[in-house]
Amino acid sequence: MNVESYMEMLKALSLSPAERLMVIEKRKKQCICKECPNYKECSAQEDELAFCTLGKSECITDERRCICSTCPLVKELNFKNQFYCVRGTENQQVLVEVLQVRGEWVK
Repeated sequence: MNVESYMEMLKALSLSPAERLMVIEKRKKQCICKECPNYKECSAQEDELAFCTLGKSECITDERRCICSTCPLVKELNFKNQFYCVRGTENQQVLVEVLQVRGEWVK
């Protein structure tokens, strides 16, 4: 999910534009993405952070060692997945899992 999509979701919560930016900035300050072995210079240039809530990176493609489970933001939100920078937000990963299970039921 890109920032624009996340902004639309926040808009649905009736937050003002300033409130939405405040939430995003708070999330970015909480995250530890820059410390991750997967984080790349191109992500830093694009100010990509808080992948667990904003969505996967436009430039990170490799899954090395994931530190998402140690992130204060992930812990605060009680998320269970990992590799958000490559696989997408918690909700996106859960949706993919549900669709995979549903596909197995239909077989």
